Order: sequence, then structure tokens, then C-alpha cells
Amino acid sequence: MSVTQVIQDDRPFKRVYEPQHPDADPDGFVLYPNINAMEEMVNMISALRSYEANVTALNATKSMAMKALEIGR
Repeated sequence: MSVTQVIQDDRPFKRVYEPQHPDADPDGFVLYPNINAMEEMVNMISALRSYEANVTALNATKSMAMKALEIGR
């Protein structure tokens, strides 16, 4: 399996007003990552289920091949 495409996320960073924060800009805003934890969790679960389906299909194929070899005896 290989990576077929990488997409850059162009959504803006989250700007939060925190003037006491050491990384604040001159206006007092801090830029936080634009990561949506729920979206990432859904993507992870989807990838996990795809992986499990592929493993199940591979095991079924292997089992059928073994049965075919047993028939030939």
C-alpha cells in the first residue's frame, strides 16, 4: 500500500486573544493549530475499519486457497 495523495489544509489557524501568552503577537493574539479533533477521530476510525476489512478479506482468501489444496489431495 502506498500514499496516493497528500492534500494541504488551507483553513486558517485559530486566533485566540491571550495577551499574557509568551507567543502572543503585538496585538495579543496567539495562533493555534486548525486541527479538528472530531474530524481526525472519524478519519482514524475509518482507516481502522478499512484495514480490518482488508485483513478479513486476506484471511478468507488464504483459507479458501488452503481448502483448495486439501481438495486436490
